[in-house]
Amino acid sequence: MALIQTTVDDAVKSRADEVFARSGLTTPMAVRVMVTQVANEGRSPFDGLFSRGTALDLADDIRRDMVYAEAQEYGLIHDDAAASASVPDDILAELCLAPSEVGQ
Repeated sequence: MALIQTTVDDAVKSRADEVFARSGLTTPMAVRVMVTQVANEGRSPFDGLFSRGTALDLADDIRRDMVYAEAQEYGLIHDDAAASASVPDDILAELCLAPSEVGQ
């Protein structure tokens, strides 16, 4: 038998306990059920979660914001510059990035 151990905020675990209890499960039982189902079916409830539709758009937004912050850190964009929904092409070139890499 393998042991799976994790740390979760007390309030989060308490709320999860209440949800699982409505189905007659404890949190450890629910985790065992999920892990067993993933192993048996060869797929996860998280498959594709970060590679479809809205998730891709959100990932592009996050990547663009991270690149913008990195450019500010390197002094390529002044800290007091107005926030922008895009990173200027010359700065992307300086960071060796194509606009498509940041969803532009």
